[in-house]
Amino acid sequence: MATPDGVDSHTAAANAFVRRVEALDTEGLESLILFGSTARGEASGLDSDVDFLAVVGDDADRATIEDELRDAAYDVMLEHGPVVEVHVLSRSTFETRRDHPFVDRAVRDGDAYV
Repeated sequence: MATPDGVDSHTAAANAFVRRVEALDTEGLESLILFGSTARGEASGLDSDVDFLAVVGDDADRATIEDELRDAAYDVMLEHGPVVEVHVLSRSTFETRRDHPFVDRAVRDGDAYV
């Protein structure tokens, strides 16, 4: 489904989430990566969600950042429709699991923000 300006709802939700995150004071958030079907331009219908991988510094307050990201994701979901899923990893876990298929694909196919 397209918005009035012709942007599909998944892309609109992704853009809205990025804007909300950029407006937050999320000290310690090092990277935000849109990945999956929305990043590939293949999202369609309610079966597709909007996936983000967030990488936070090892010394950051991960729980607080995760709560803020999930709150923003929920607000965007209510506004735009598609579910926004946020996966949060610490920098050290991200680096350790860099070769894991999940992390590798998110980095390889994703669009980085923040």
